[in-house]
Amino acid sequence: MHVCIFGGTREGRLLAEFFRDSQVKSDLYIATDYGEQFVKELSNVKVHQKRLNMEQMIELFTANKFDCIVDATHPFAKIVSQNAKEAAKFCNVQYYRIIRETAKSEDSKYFDTVEDIAAYLNRNEGNILLTTGSKDLDKFTEVKNYEERIFVRILPMESSMKKAVELGYSNKNIICMQGPFSEELNIAMINYLGVKFLVTKESAASGGFYQKVNACVKTGAECLALKKPEEEGITLENFKETVRGNI
Repeated sequence: MHVCIFGGTREGRLLAEFFRDSQVKSDLYIATDYGEQFVKELSNVKVHQKRLNMEQMIELFTANKFDCIVDATHPFAKIVSQNAKEAAKFCNVQYYRIIRETAKSEDSKYFDTVEDIAAYLNRNEGNILLTTGSKDLDKFTEVKNYEERIFVRILPMESSMKKAVELGYSNKNIICMQGPFSEELNIAMINYLGVKFLVTKESAASGGFYQKVNACVKTGAECLALKKPEEEGITLENFKETVRGNI
């Protein structure tokens, strides 16, 4: 059996470990070299750090004759998931989308788009702790006085830091750290930076969502969450049960 996995995520790593332990050959494709360091030591797992469009995926699937494609990318990586699904369909290969059980809280305000969050922030004053990653940094430049109001918490990657600086975010407001972060650390950051709004993404509990929400509750800051796109798929544990009989 030969499996292709997409996703430098926690689920991607757990899948790679599952197939390694099952003596199944797998190829794991991730978008950044930062994610590669967390899986490079796994035996029987070949890690590729590259971004693929749909045409490249079709070439890859055709050349390697994978038994199945497992999409464990981030819920907000919609283009990658769409391309992988279409490429798998074109090549007549079984496609599985791994979905996360989403954490919910009545203590958070939910928004459909990044633009909606930016508009809300423009109607309200106060410092902002942005924890949604580097992908949408450009959209938050629409926030009034973003250079001084927004504190960006991103992964310690040169490309992310460079993007933030080039977009005009203040050097002193860029925090490069690897999570997940404890409730106590979030509280300390909110208090020290005078944060009134913490911006996050709707995510699984393992992604530190509740630690952010609880920190906001205890400090009086508002938690603003970008809703996860609606999607169909299978949970990680259910997927494992599904494929065990074929290994």
